[in-house]
Amino acid sequence: MKRRVRLLVATATGAAVLFGGAGIAATSALAAQHAVLAADDFTGDATAANAFIPLETDVEATVTLKLKNPATVSSVTGGITPSGKSEKPVAFDFKPPQVPAPSGSASPTPSPAADVTITGKWTIGKDDPAGDWKLVVNVTRDGASKANEFVVKVAGKQGISSAYVTPNPVQLVKGQDTKVTVTASVKDAGTVSAKLVSDSTNEYYDLGDLAKESDGYYRGVTYFSDDTTPGTWSIEIYASRGGQQLKAVGSSFTVEAPAGGATKKAKSRVTLTAPNKVKLGKTLKIYGKVYRGTKAYSGKIIEVYFKTKGTKKYKFLGFVKATSTGKFSKTYKAKKDGYFQVKVPGTSKTRSSLSRQEFVDVR
Repeated sequence: MKRRVRLLVATATGAAVLFGGAGIAATSALAAQHAVLAADDFTGDATAANAFIPLETDVEATVTLKLKNPATVSSVTGGITPSGKSEKPVAFDFKPPQVPAPSGSASPTPSPAADVTITGKWTIGKDDPAGDWKLVVNVTRDGASKANEFVVKVAGKQGISSAYVTPNPVQLVKGQDTKVTVTASVKDAGTVSAKLVSDSTNEYYDLGDLAKESDGYYRGVTYFSDDTTPGTWSIEIYASRGGQQLKAVGSSFTVEAPAGGATKKAKSRVTLTAPNKVKLGKTLKIYGKVYRGTKAYSGKIIEVYFKTKGTKKYKFLGFVKATSTGKFSKTYKAKKDGYFQVKVPGTSKTRSSLSRQEFVDVR
């Protein structure tokens, strides 16, 4: 039977969050939000980054616009207004394009130019409201000023609603690894990761980045070896966005010892690192190190897997061999957003192990 996390402590805000009932299938905040109203002095919509309500520290949001015929523009100023609040100034980086002054002229002459991209910056505080913010950009062109209006979407604060483990209890089986799945409901996050931690020892399983699936929930999988510490374990969920992290912790599930005791095998462990972002079609490299006990697992053959974002199953990509010092690396062409994971196959003398998931954003 699934047991919901009973209590989470949102350490970034000091607020207690009580879990219970069905999780909220929420949409994670995107790094870029779009305006919905175009304006005469600009081509297309405005695009905003870091447009979200922070947990504590103010964030600097940016808006990008494409300005028409900049040669006739002398200044660009603006402000942005959240619902029911005062206007905030937006500082733009526009500078009129110039060429050297003609012979006999005392000042430079604006240079004819194609549309140019300009960026404006403003701050968002923890007490500001989420929702549609009104952006007004004033463009002074040939001595006359005109107001251009846009609507910018500002996402709400990150929130961790629920998390649970299946199966619960986790019944260990002698000589086998037991699959454990974490499911979490998280709102307005950039990335979500998880750890499973024993309440009585320092043992833990790091699942890395949880995958957001088509039903809106974040999920990750790990495998408990038959010598995993029995007793009460906790779920730790981390939601990160724009350099700010929210952590939730709760005692939530039980691990039961295997009948007949655990097998006598050495433990293995593997680390994995992958790039956070990569351009479409470019080469990316994953790398890490594999251990047997506390020492490098020399020459070990490791399995590499990849799961496309939004899907549930991993695809086997191939093998990679560790060096004499236990290090490994492999390159791939970036085709789709998704998750990498590597596995250390078990032997008669050594336990298998699984790395944390690493998400790669392909742009």
